[in-house]
Amino acid sequence: MTSPLICCTRWLIAASIAATLASPALAQPAPRVSTTFSINQTTTNGNSVFILGDLPELGGNDVRRAVKLDPSTYPIWRATVSLPAGATGSYRFLTRLDAPSQAGVPTNATFISPAPIPLTVASASPGVPAKTLLLTWDVASPKLWYRAIGSSGVASGPFISRDMELWGQSLNQRPNDRVWLAWNFLPAAIAYEFYFTDASGNARYPATGQYTTRLDGVWIQEGQQYTYVPSATVGAPARNYNPADTSTIPTIQSTEMGEARRHRVFLPRGYAQHTARRYPVVYMHDGQNVFESGSFGSWNAEPTFRTLQEAGRIRECIVVAMDNGPARLQDYLPPGDFLFGAARGDRYARYILNEVKPLIDTQYRTLTGRDDTSAIGSSMGGVVSLYLAWDFTSSFSRVGLFSGAWQTCPNFLTRVRSTAGSPPRSVRMYMDSGDSGDASSDNFWNTYGLRDFFVGGTSSRYALESGVRHVVGFNQQHNEAAWASRLPGSLEFLIPATEDRNEILTSLFNPRSDRNADGRIGIEDLYTQIFQPIDINLDGLTDSADADLIQRFVQRSQGGQ
Repeated sequence: MTSPLICCTRWLIAASIAATLASPALAQPAPRVSTTFSINQTTTNGNSVFILGDLPELGGNDVRRAVKLDPSTYPIWRATVSLPAGATGSYRFLTRLDAPSQAGVPTNATFISPAPIPLTVASASPGVPAKTLLLTWDVASPKLWYRAIGSSGVASGPFISRDMELWGQSLNQRPNDRVWLAWNFLPAAIAYEFYFTDASGNARYPATGQYTTRLDGVWIQEGQQYTYVPSATVGAPARNYNPADTSTIPTIQSTEMGEARRHRVFLPRGYAQHTARRYPVVYMHDGQNVFESGSFGSWNAEPTFRTLQEAGRIRECIVVAMDNGPARLQDYLPPGDFLFGAARGDRYARYILNEVKPLIDTQYRTLTGRDDTSAIGSSMGGVVSLYLAWDFTSSFSRVGLFSGAWQTCPNFLTRVRSTAGSPPRSVRMYMDSGDSGDASSDNFWNTYGLRDFFVGGTSSRYALESGVRHVVGFNQQHNEAAWASRLPGSLEFLIPATEDRNEILTSLFNPRSDRNADGRIGIEDLYTQIFQPIDINLDGLTDSADADLIQRFVQRSQGGQ
């Protein structure tokens, strides 16, 4: 029976809670703090100054992955790096031979600092318990076993166990399963690893190993992670055409390009079942090579997107792989430059924005805003991706620049450097190169030069691991196999799952509902929320929906589902 106290609360809620003037928050990403490292250091030709520390963002004590500092204010070398709030560790400055052939050499290091320098990153907020985990499993009284993953990226200490409480059997209509809940067991935003057992420890889920996540609210079903309540049956992600029959690949008779162009669409898991969901879109160039094998190989992107989505590491997304045409070099070249013909990058941009994107937004359930739209390409595809972000920032905010052919567009890069602005454009850029192959070593130095510009300036234009991530593929050349191997890291940076709207927290259950912090959620918490309101469901508003979240939980616990 529903408590009469609950029935009389709605008028109190309406009278007591005023909505704040804030836009809805889509996610709860890990809090980070931009930290600037600098040193006054003269160097000899062929040497650069790097920083190496315990944190993964500072190389994880792997000399090969030490972070190069920017020398634009030489002899001051510096860079700003986005680090996890509250992280601790140490770091050292060092010099390295900076030739491409030396990038992957682990002994290439001369330390400047005589001893490690302690590092403590400012904490953004108290580490209060805030995790919610729901599990679909057909055993009685399961236990959750978990342990935190430290800021160094390594889990230490024993697993901690706790009993899970029964949530119900009706949420996703799986007749043989129950839904189990664990909450308030770790602070928000941190990563952790976990597994489950039955009460006796005889059954284990998964059978070996463990899951990892940084999500604050997560649902586990069939070994996959979700930020929402999944359907009882979830279809696998798949290409929305028949790869063996090219006639099934959609074609646009493009007015902008003056020719027919094909595009290949990949849909996320559960697209057919979760009909209320909308998805961000990743546009990829050279579509012939993205899922299938083209003239030069394949990115083999389907298993990458599939695996990362199943593990809850990236947002579920729609991928549109756009085939190139006979004038590829000119199509991907920004206006103002010349490469065996006049640049047609402006026409290609209009083709995407005026023809491809409207079609995709009409035919599929997309999120159409700039923060939900990415572009990824390699070589000349990297060049045109930067052009899309730079000149069409209102449409694209995240770009993957793989092995960019930066030598082809000097005029465009001059314009980029002259229009960087302060603050710079609001975009997130993944950029990389290999260190081997032709005379340019996969444009190693051109990529580093552009990276140094983006992270340089009297005050850093972009913080590493915030606005820019830069990666070197050791012993990798300019080819699809190398780009395929680096694709997972780029996606985790550009479209992390932590930036998705977490419906577990916003509409199902949030530990913040325990207003009096007694480990239970009851009528006292509801009245506290009425008269001392906070934003419980993390939607950026303080309104009746927050109290409704508590009310539904109290009703459920009293059997009034």
